[in-house]
Amino acid sequence: MTQGIPTDELCTLGDLRLGRFRKVKSLLMLTYVALEGPTPRRDLRTLLWPNARQPESSLRVALYVLREAVPGALDGEERLETAMPCDAVTLLTLRGLDALDAYTGPFLGGVTLGDVSGELEDWIEGWRTRLARHVQGEALTVAETADPARAEALAERAYRLPGAPPAEPDLLRRLLALTLPGSALEGELRTELHGLTGPDDVPAPGAARTGRMLGRAAPLDALLAWAARPGGAVAAVSGPGGIGKSTLSRELLRELTRSGRNAVLVDAEGARSSADLLPRLAAARAPGQAVQGTWAGLAPLLGDAPVVLLDGVDDLDDLGTLLLTLRRDLPDVRWVLSGRRRRLGQLGQADTVDTLALTLSGLDVPPPDADLPEIAASSAVALFLREAGRVRRDFALTPGNAGVIGSLTRRLLGHPLALTLAASWLRVEALDDVYARVLAEAATLSSPGGDHDGRRGLMLVAQRSWDLLSAGERDAALRVGVCPDFDPADAPALGVSGTDLDALLTHSFLETYRPGSERLRVYPALTGLLNAQAHAHPDLTRAARQAHAAHYLTWFAAQAPESPPVDEERGNLRVAMSTALEGGTLKTSTVDHLLAHYDRRGLLGSGTDVFAALADEAEDAGATADVQAATQIACMWLAYRAGRLLDAQTLAARFLQGPLAGDPASRMKVLNTLGSVRAQQGQYQASVDLSRQALALAEQLDDRMRVAGYRMNVLTYLSYLGNVAEIEQGIAALEADLAGMPFVWALNIRRMMLDVRLYLPEEDLYNLHRETADLLAASTRARDTKLAVGLLIGQARIELRLGQLRDAQATLAQLDEILTHSEGVEGETERLLIQTELLYARGRTPQARRTATVALQSSIQKGNPWDIIELFLIVAGDLRGQAPAHVVVTLNTIAHDGNVHFDQRRRAQLAGGSNSGPGSLLSVSSLQAWLQEQLDRL
Repeated sequence: MTQGIPTDELCTLGDLRLGRFRKVKSLLMLTYVALEGPTPRRDLRTLLWPNARQPESSLRVALYVLREAVPGALDGEERLETAMPCDAVTLLTLRGLDALDAYTGPFLGGVTLGDVSGELEDWIEGWRTRLARHVQGEALTVAETADPARAEALAERAYRLPGAPPAEPDLLRRLLALTLPGSALEGELRTELHGLTGPDDVPAPGAARTGRMLGRAAPLDALLAWAARPGGAVAAVSGPGGIGKSTLSRELLRELTRSGRNAVLVDAEGARSSADLLPRLAAARAPGQAVQGTWAGLAPLLGDAPVVLLDGVDDLDDLGTLLLTLRRDLPDVRWVLSGRRRRLGQLGQADTVDTLALTLSGLDVPPPDADLPEIAASSAVALFLREAGRVRRDFALTPGNAGVIGSLTRRLLGHPLALTLAASWLRVEALDDVYARVLAEAATLSSPGGDHDGRRGLMLVAQRSWDLLSAGERDAALRVGVCPDFDPADAPALGVSGTDLDALLTHSFLETYRPGSERLRVYPALTGLLNAQAHAHPDLTRAARQAHAAHYLTWFAAQAPESPPVDEERGNLRVAMSTALEGGTLKTSTVDHLLAHYDRRGLLGSGTDVFAALADEAEDAGATADVQAATQIACMWLAYRAGRLLDAQTLAARFLQGPLAGDPASRMKVLNTLGSVRAQQGQYQASVDLSRQALALAEQLDDRMRVAGYRMNVLTYLSYLGNVAEIEQGIAALEADLAGMPFVWALNIRRMMLDVRLYLPEEDLYNLHRETADLLAASTRARDTKLAVGLLIGQARIELRLGQLRDAQATLAQLDEILTHSEGVEGETERLLIQTELLYARGRTPQARRTATVALQSSIQKGNPWDIIELFLIVAGDLRGQAPAHVVVTLNTIAHDGNVHFDQRRRAQLAGGSNSGPGSLLSVSSLQAWLQEQLDRL
């Protein structure tokens, strides 16, 4: 969250006031003391009233006026001091976008100073520059980890910051590296830099990139050339931890986006399966939206000729299988994989000639006999100098230290993270001591077997960096090490102060790793060190994990399961759940809340895997029976929702045969799940029987909400069987329960009953239409968009059945308006199907055919086979002209298929007759392909 400047403080940015008090000389006096500390009266007299005949009298009056208006603003007599907060002082403590947002204008901007000394004017100008430069630096720090478009926007804000002095060449070069090629800002910056330094200093288009990449220009250029080729392919970037793979991925993303390519970077660290990776990619491309469908369904999100960067794929168990799936389902995508696996580049080479394999090693280091220019040109030296400058601003390469720095980079084999950590030591010790420490370990930095990639050096340097941390900083490192990543705003809740957080950043234990986000994580290459320290400090680690679990599970309980902010914390919630299981504190309500999150966000495959692991952990931890049951039920339910029907069926059957099935509440939920599975398998009588068993248990438990839900399930399954008498009995029982239901729940049940009643042969459609209108009005009052969409779909179908075509068109217009302006609300497929039927009914066949083609694609993406059957029934009359025999056979097959809704079977009989006897088993996939072919020919 953006941190703002308080309103009850001395305001000096863009103005000068203290509340409503605006006396300039009094406030200038207060400002000087606030920024410089306790100040003698004589200094203030000289600064503020240099030409006054009685400066002491002027000061006394200004001081009296201030104290009258704001008692306590300035204390003391001969030496004045203040505790009044000042926005300029606060600004210097802010970081990132907080600083940029808090900067409301130049220091004392627009203030008429009057007769003051030249010394005070210089002081004001110095503070104005200092504050503006601070804000510019913070803005550019954020920009350098942001996506390209946002990076340029932040760079332009920094460049045009009010009150900032003219940009110097170094700042212009930094700004230039963040611009988009060919943009107006790029041209303006180049022109200004040219005017300051001459044409020879203007960086070539690739120079800024190479400088920022520090020695990675060659692999970056190779990846850019590979990405420019047409068609799908795989590139693999491997190398040890901390070698710069993520940095290379982020820069590749920046370059591709600047050139107009559809590119997306996905943090794959910790992802264990493709089911976990799929929602990460979807979220990176469409933040905040629920995840639906398969890999093939992501194609519209990725755009034309996309490049997808998967950074950190080491934990994926099914990477080889995943690559085969990706080539099949997304054949035009170019994938860039990065990880520590040495054989990563060999994946998939057998069936593609366009695989690029890159192995990163250390940055180039100067040879032992290098002179000063050669040492300065080394990318390893440049990196060390850059990182050293973060902790010692006066540090620079000189003839006196060049040899030591060059040798140090050679000892560490140019390993970027090792160099970064070693540079951080300069905060507490001299360069010679840093070098001596590295030199003492030089013999162990590589193994006789050829381990010359810098990993040993990194481990040694990391251990020394750990030793240099204070006790409080080590505590903080172990606490944040529990988190896969975290928002800095959550650090206090984890027991980590802002000071310790800054120290860990300075010591390079943490990184901002995701473009466009301020979230932090421990460098993945350092997790081994932290794990070892965690084992050495079990009490602290246990306390850290408990604090972590308490914070995130408490926060999660206060969120709606489908709330988008929960997406960012899924990794933390997963760790917190495991901790709570180990400690015996996990509640079934938390398990159910997490189940609702995965279900409502469409994270079905990954949720199944998460709860499978939690179920194993619950059993191993000896959790209570209700918690074990909750994790197993969540796993089988998500498996069912993910279409893994065999898995869900197996898990449910095993549960019903096990000891946990003795609990009526758990048995009830499992029976409901198994009934849902049987319905998907077309075994509707079995679904009815299982749902009735679940219903009986719900009645026994007096769980009125589930009683209503299970009655509705029974009704839905009966509607496929077409047993009208039983359906009417079920409707009557549900209507009797409505009075005791919560208002919104009752509305939804009534809406679902309308869907069933619409197809009853003796139903009064006019009465049904009036009831739908009443429910629509109630849904509007309740502001329930999802309910309104379902009712509008039902109303349009009723109006079609009644022949009220103009009314149906108006209803569809309302539906379209809601779907256009609402995120995460389903109903587009149903709207297209009704629109197709309406256009045929209104004699607009060409438009109906075009809409049918779109409806088919929407049905395929949604994955509901009954939508495909519905579309066929709508267009069957049109298709008779070009394939009459096939249409009749298909109608006959539908009419006799028990897996099809009874109303669809009835309509198929009416359209094609049933005298020819039962057809063969209906293949929806074949019907889908045939429909596509026929619609293309129309």
